Amino acid sequence: MVQVAVERLLNPRRWLLDKALGAGGKLVSLAEAQRQRLSEETAEAAPDPAEGGLLREWGNVWRRDFLKGSGAAGVGLATGLGTGGTAAAGSRDLMDAHTALRAAHGRLDNLRGASAVYAPALDHHQQVLDWHANAATAAERQQIAALAADTGGFVGFLTYDLGMAEHAAMRYHDAAVYARQAGDLSSCLNLIGQMSRILTDQGHYRRALALADGALRLGGIKAHPAVRSWLYAVRAHHHACLGDARTAQKDLGAAWKLLDRADDGEKPTYIGYLSAAELNKWTGHAMVRLGQTTPSFLRTGQTALDEALAAWPATMVRGSAEVLTASARVHAARGDRDAATDLAARAVAIASETGSARNLHAALAVTSG
Repeated sequence: MVQVAVERLLNPRRWLLDKALGAGGKLVSLAEAQRQRLSEETAEAAPDPAEGGLLREWGNVWRRDFLKGSGAAGVGLATGLGTGGTAAAGSRDLMDAHTALRAAHGRLDNLRGASAVYAPALDHHQQVLDWHANAATAAERQQIAALAADTGGFVGFLTYDLGMAEHAAMRYHDAAVYARQAGDLSSCLNLIGQMSRILTDQGHYRRALALADGALRLGGIKAHPAVRSWLYAVRAHHHACLGDARTAQKDLGAAWKLLDRADDGEKPTYIGYLSAAELNKWTGHAMVRLGQTTPSFLRTGQTALDEALAAWPATMVRGSAEVLTASARVHAARGDRDAATDLAARAVAIASETGSARNLHAALAVTSG
């Protein structure tokens, strides 16, 4: 049955995807091997029961919402385009080298977009998985699992930015499994929050809210304040999509309050982008949604987005397109079509330059609305 599921998932689109990624046929041959590896690693993990339940629900959501019409049954694509060596496994030098490479890929992505870094990032992630599979001790495996969660989450983001939401969902799921193995609750919850964002962008508001709720309940005060702050901001947007202004505003208040504690010297690198600008972006997203029924929220949203854009880091070029598009939506909703068109055009230019299908689709939707 597994082999049939893989075939149904990859065929007839498998060779088109393989060609687009420049994989040279390796996606097809690696799919079953990666599925088996993930299955074995999941069986070895001993996570908190509640956390495991949330991930199982997440998997159910992915199958239900993203595999309709694909004929698949929860089987992920291969997570690498090549194989990597495992020499000097466990050495500090090798871990430092992998960490530095991941950071370099992140910087390139910020400046040039997902298309510029997708193939090397995917190859790097596969090398990390190979290293993890050959770990000599449980302690070494746990350490490498943390790296695999980071590289896997990064590949998930790149995949989504390139417009492949269903594949990004499974990338995030796989990365969360490694975060659980690493014992990093904050990382796992951050990845669940990323998945909930994809669900909202695809219109599955209640299911997105259920995931964000679960992550915040599970995190309690144990997760890092930066992760909790971001989760509250994302959940505020989910509530806004459902028209719940009171709860959305309450969540935004919690997000801003936690921001004061986020830079405690132990802020994880995977949530390093959290800042006042990021929270202003999410405040803008929420207010734009609420403004669809209560126009008075639009002014608050515009102020937040203006502040976000003014403080947006110059190195995060692609991210500014998201803020510009949200601002364009506000101006369109307030009847200022000229300003909306100008902002959307700027977003389109950035999305085109960085190859961001996600941002391009959103920006074009404003101009065609």
